[in-house]
Amino acid sequence: MTLNFASKELGRTLAVSEVHELQLEDCRRFHVELVLAIQQMDDAIQEAHRLDRDAGVPCDRDWLHRTRKKRRITIAFATEAKARLLKLEGVDGVELQRRRHQVDVQREKFQRLRQNRLRDLLREELGPGVYEELEGEAYEAAEADFKLWIEENGYEQLYTT
Repeated sequence: MTLNFASKELGRTLAVSEVHELQLEDCRRFHVELVLAIQQMDDAIQEAHRLDRDAGVPCDRDWLHRTRKKRRITIAFATEAKARLLKLEGVDGVELQRRRHQVDVQREKFQRLRQNRLRDLLREELGPGVYEELEGEAYEAAEADFKLWIEENGYEQLYTT
């Protein structure tokens, strides 16, 4: 069975195999259309569940099944379109992973630098010993909140505070 998607943006119906023949601009437009369609379906499904739960309006199970099936098909097309975009833009999977790793490393470094600067400014502003006392109180409160969260969710505590 071949999957098809009727694209309003491109004005035609595409088979999933045709996605890999799209030119860059068409592929971008198509990918945006797909992402928006997925978001709209997610919103509609959430609204149907909300109405069922909060207002007692029963959800049409056939509609829900059809919408979820359309969503899965749309996600399949979006995945193929994203792969095509990466290829057209010259970014392969390994390069993308490397860039994501670099972003994570840079984000962590910035967060550590910001936290260190904040700590220094607070020590200077609050005076000797006050910052350390507040930091200890915050640690104890966070540890209690964390342990309560672990217990409420039935998790095994793997992270040691």
